[in-house]
Formats: sequence, C-alpha cells, structure tokens
Amino acid sequence: MSDVIFRGRPTSRKWYLPPLVLWVLMGVALVRTSEGDLNLSQLSLGVIAPAPLFGVWLLGLVVRNWRGTATLTRETLRVGPDKVAVADIEPEWVRMLAARADPDLAVRVGGEPPEPAADRLSDRRRGLVLGGVFGSTSSDDLVTLEVRNKRTGRFDRVSVPTRDRRGLLEGLVTALEQRQ
Repeated sequence: MSDVIFRGRPTSRKWYLPPLVLWVLMGVALVRTSEGDLNLSQLSLGVIAPAPLFGVWLLGLVVRNWRGTATLTRETLRVGPDKVAVADIEPEWVRMLAARADPDLAVRVGGEPPEPAADRLSDRRRGLVLGGVFGSTSSDDLVTLEVRNKRTGRFDRVSVPTRDRRGLLEGLVTALEQRQ
C-alpha cells in the first residue's frame, strides 16, 4: 500500500463530541426528573428516549466522514467508495487548476500552463461527484478533474468534494510528478 499524500475529512473528529455530551446530559436529566425509586425501565428510558435525535446526528457524521473522506496516494484518488487511478487524471488540467488556485503552486508547476481549448474551459459541467453525494455543502468546495474514460478514450469530468482545495491540488501535483 502506498503512502498517503493527501487525506481530507469533511468533518473533524471533535464534532462527534457535542451529540455524545448532549445525549448523556439529556439522559441524566430524564433520570433525575423521575419520581420515586429508580428502576431499570427508568434508566433504560433515560438512555433510549434521546437516541433518535442524537443517534441520527451521530450516524450522519459517521456517514459523511465515510463517504466524503478524500484519500490520495501515488496510484489512486479515493473518495468514499469511489476510486480513480491517478494515471487516468489529465495532468495539464491539474496543473492549470493548481496555477490558478495558488501562486506558490503556479511556480511549482512551471508557471501558468497553456490554456486548454476554449470549448473545454467554457464547459461548466462538473460531472459525477465522487463519494456518492449529490453536491457540496456550504463549507465544501468541488474540485473538477478531467479523467480519461477507458471505454471511449475521451476525458470525462468528475468532482471531488473537499474543504482544502489547495491541499488536494498540491497532493495531485505531487502524485502526478511521482508518476512521471
């Protein structure tokens, strides 16, 4: 297995803490407000009653991290269950995106690369969003890549949801440099 060049998680692990803490606090509040002697049914109600709210919240965080984590190695870019071979990614398109994203990356890729054909630039389609999601959230960014379709030989577009656009593009430049 190759070393990981870039890993971007949609949510930090610290966001698992609020629903757990609130679940415990609500459970304690339900148990403390019960009258009389505590029995097993009151204790289980204190744990189970808040479960739908906080359990769904936690499940949403787990699924978002599972489906949205972008992992880039020398060979593959994986977002959730979807994989794209780095060899199939168009290097000139990545260099253009990197040069436009950051001046430091522009120097690293050798300045502003030549512009792709006008019809490729004017095409606003983002293509399939990797990871099985339907779009990006307000704090995410979509990085649109051109990937060679092995059946047709043409380039199709895919989008990678990420919170760190510069980090993903820098990782892609590194992976593409290591492939050459």
